[in-house]
Amino acid sequence: MPSVLRYNLPATQEAQRSVAAALGAPGRDAGEAFAAFIAELGLPRRLAEVGVAEDRFELIGKNAMLSIFTRANPQPIREPGDIVKILRLAA
Repeated sequence: MPSVLRYNLPATQEAQRSVAAALGAPGRDAGEAFAAFIAELGLPRRLAEVGVAEDRFELIGKNAMLSIFTRANPQPIREPGDIVKILRLAA
């Protein structure tokens, strides 16, 4: 989720201020605040920690383009490469 927040920041800046405040980190980057929250819970923070290696990113990107949720993303996702950018942020 932190990488999705970072990718979407240009389109959701105001909403992300609210997210950061709700996470007890007003004025901080929402992606960083969410990453800190995940760390506090002791949950995995990187895709590699849950067995998703970079060699799968292209396939994930292609499959994600089939989802209506991808097309509804606030920051436009126009091609599988956009998904790969998000995945690399989370690698």
